[in-house]
Amino acid sequence: MLDEDKMPEEQGNELNSSLRSKKFQEADEELDLSNDDILEERRERNNIAQQRKKIQELENALEEYSGHKMLVVIKGPPDPDSIASAWAHCFIAQNYGIETQILYFDPISHAENRALVKALRVSLLQYNQDIDLSEFSCYALVDTPSEDFPAMGNLPKDTPLFSLVDHHKKTGKVKASFVDIRENAGATSSIYAEYLQYGKCTLSATSATDAELATALHHGIRTDTDNFFLAREIDWRAAAYLSRFADRDLLRQIASSPITGNTMDILQQALESKEIKDNYLFAGVSFVRESDRDGIAQAADYLVRREGIDTAIVFGIVEDQYIHGSLRTRSSTVDPDSFLKEVLGVDKETGRAYGGGRFDKGGFQIPLSIFSDCVEKKLLWELVSKTIKAKFLKRLGA
Repeated sequence: MLDEDKMPEEQGNELNSSLRSKKFQEADEELDLSNDDILEERRERNNIAQQRKKIQELENALEEYSGHKMLVVIKGPPDPDSIASAWAHCFIAQNYGIETQILYFDPISHAENRALVKALRVSLLQYNQDIDLSEFSCYALVDTPSEDFPAMGNLPKDTPLFSLVDHHKKTGKVKASFVDIRENAGATSSIYAEYLQYGKCTLSATSATDAELATALHHGIRTDTDNFFLAREIDWRAAAYLSRFADRDLLRQIASSPITGNTMDILQQALESKEIKDNYLFAGVSFVRESDRDGIAQAADYLVRREGIDTAIVFGIVEDQYIHGSLRTRSSTVDPDSFLKEVLGVDKETGRAYGGGRFDKGGFQIPLSIFSDCVEKKLLWELVSKTIKAKFLKRLGA
């Protein structure tokens, strides 16, 4: 405000000084914004340069295997992320004259995953003893941090690991032609989307097959990041790129697959058997068929939403062979990976942990071994149920 007691000339000087000060302030603010934009652009360029360098490394490795046959392995139960990643790996490899085959071991039990494979016509082969693996020059692993797999012993002894691409925690040093493990990614599909976006083998908006692959990758990112609630920067970028090609109607169709009656029965059993300790919920669902195993994870997804609960653990015996369990958490202090490894330990023969996880979810499998032949099923379940709960309660100090 101008001082009314000052002369007009003094008032004018003060006004001019105030205006100049305001202009300088605005100029400084614009300069700050400009500097921020420059820094952001520079950071983006550095990211792209690093991405292209990694992709060039992959493409150079693929060129060396042109004309060969490559086995692409899904180790655990096939889920949208592993299925889409394996498919993307084949898509890229085939552009280098490499013949590929996706191999999986566990049945595709989740209805949504079966819908994905059927709707998008994904070519997968389930392993059996009659399959000859000696014709493959190398093998590739997707969505897994370790380099072994169930039928590895059936490969010729010197068959090399071509690549391992994953977003889980590293479990040790991996020897392969190409390794890309990024814990800052919410899904392996995001990494493969990046290869497609910045590499030589890109997606085409006019190709129906490319649209199906983009749809699978987008769905893989969505499911592994819990509908993008756990998405990182790379996941958002990948989803934005894939949305140019993905079929939205197919995405809606796959995501809205019906829940099977057996899965509903597992959920009902989990609700009836639940036990609550503080903010933890435990539920045993007794004996489950292999084809319905994913119902255990779906039950955990549902139960963790109960008011007052931030961690749910659901488990059952699958095909009389092993204990299968799923953990879901909303707690900021529970790390599923370290929590499950601490509680359940490792197999003394193989040294492998019985459980593991990431972010807000985890899982475990414990072989029943000699107890799988037990004919007293009720007694066996009581023993398993009490033992599993006791291990977790001991960890909680109960």
